[in-house]
Amino acid sequence: MKFWLLFSLIGCEMTPNYVDSKDIEQASTRQAWPTVCKGLEMSEERIRRYAAETLLKHNMADEDRACICEHIQTPEGGYDSAIAEGLQGSDNETVAACFGSLVQNQQLNKRLEAVIAFARLAAPSVRQTLATIALAPGDLAVRVRATDSIGGDPKYKEALMTLLDAPEKELRAGAATGLSGHKDKAIVAKLIAVATKDPEGEVRAKALVSVKRSGVSQAQAMVCTAMLDDESPAVREAAVRSFKGTRRDSAVKCLRTKAFKEETDATVRDALLAVLKSSPNDNAALVLCDAIPFWMRTYVKDDIPDKIPGTMIVKTQNDRDWKRSYECFQRAYSRSSGYSCFAKMHVGLWFREVGGKNYVPSCPGYENTDDK
Repeated sequence: MKFWLLFSLIGCEMTPNYVDSKDIEQASTRQAWPTVCKGLEMSEERIRRYAAETLLKHNMADEDRACICEHIQTPEGGYDSAIAEGLQGSDNETVAACFGSLVQNQQLNKRLEAVIAFARLAAPSVRQTLATIALAPGDLAVRVRATDSIGGDPKYKEALMTLLDAPEKELRAGAATGLSGHKDKAIVAKLIAVATKDPEGEVRAKALVSVKRSGVSQAQAMVCTAMLDDESPAVREAAVRSFKGTRRDSAVKCLRTKAFKEETDATVRDALLAVLKSSPNDNAALVLCDAIPFWMRTYVKDDIPDKIPGTMIVKTQNDRDWKRSYECFQRAYSRSSGYSCFAKMHVGLWFREVGGKNYVPSCPGYENTDDK
């Protein structure tokens, strides 16, 4: 009888009250899953995270990892971020189901953070749960994050199409981005309508970029019109930036028109300079050269460009095509009629920098200036 009892105790895995990472690792080799589950109860985040990771990387029955679902929710009504981090990349549907049920609870503490963590799971049902959250009334930040997470997945294009009509501009903007690149005629038609008619510039901008990425024939004309005429700086900037790195003569032609039309927003001007600099098309370099006089007269009036955002066209030209800088700066200096003192000084200093022997005026606050 004593021998039988001793044999039974040896064959029985006693679950300890405390485990560390090493204990979890050793228990997993013995398939002592209750001991691994005990790691989910530890106060140290690293142990809880490691226990969750271990339970997911080994083959076992779902009931053996049911402890994850028991501990993912905290007693305070929140979620355990350490355990959730250990679930990252998991394609286990059972775990996804219990975590998904938790994040759908609108009373969950730190729900936004929980949704972000949940979106990092790889199980197919995760995106469906996120689509449900995006469409359901509730906290706007949570819905926006869920919308972002289903973007680009063709399975949820209908949900995103529905969100394009949402009252909240943030949801419409997220949906417009999420539908980027779709070729479906109905989707493109809807995006075109949003890009041209939505009352919010932020939404029009996102939709415009998505139309551009769809590759439809009318996209470039829409982009050009938007960068020239849309009342929203956000739309104009998005339109300009959508031509980043372009090689097309037609796109550069539109950028040239933009460069010679007054732009009141410094951010848009900066975007225009960056895009012209990024283009390998030599005509883009010529735009930077030719537009210097216009920019000096239009934008450089009360101080030097270094102090006026979005006016550093001279430096941009030099960075893009320094071999042509002498010719460009000489021409810009010779056409300085109508320049402010600051504009003439700025161009003159740059011309001198590349070898010019010109006169450089001293302007108020910059007397005896010899360098840029």
